[in-house]
Amino acid sequence: MKLIFFIMMTTAFLFSSNLSTLYTLYEKQEYDKACEYSVKYFEKNKNDDKYLTLYGLSCLETDKIFRIATPMIRLSQTEGARANASYFATILLQKQLLKQALLDGKTLDDLQLPKTSFILSKIFTLFVQKKYTLNNNIYKFQDESNKEKSYKLYMKEERKNKNYMIIDVYKDDKFIKRYRYN
Repeated sequence: MKLIFFIMMTTAFLFSSNLSTLYTLYEKQEYDKACEYSVKYFEKNKNDDKYLTLYGLSCLETDKIFRIATPMIRLSQTEGARANASYFATILLQKQLLKQALLDGKTLDDLQLPKTSFILSKIFTLFVQKKYTLNNNIYKFQDESNKEKSYKLYMKEERKNKNYMIIDVYKDDKFIKRYRYN
């Protein structure tokens, strides 16, 4: 009996250890490491909504948002988990629709999706509302809530004809960050 209890406690510790480590990485804003860690220990934690949520949020903060689909489809056990899955799905859909608009000229008129505070969602909303200036296939946006910030959206072809969607962030016309999505 003691052996079974010891095995159960050790197993519980290992699972909580993964969540604890992931939480620590996320809290330190080490999103790349947290995303990689999440992928590495996914199988052991694939039924833990807290782990899956941190997995998705960590990868969302990197240029690896393609990875948020994995936790997204498993988040279904609670109301909060389903809300997080919808959040991830919204961002993935917005990314795909923006890329389609830029590469294929697909119009996004009258398209209404939920808004999020994530940068891609912000750009998507401004793009749909046509609140941009276009010059040489570069879309320039002004942040509506922070007049010091502006954004540029464009496609860039890199290695082996692979297209990347780029969002450059500026503050007072000075470059501060780049998001790159495949």
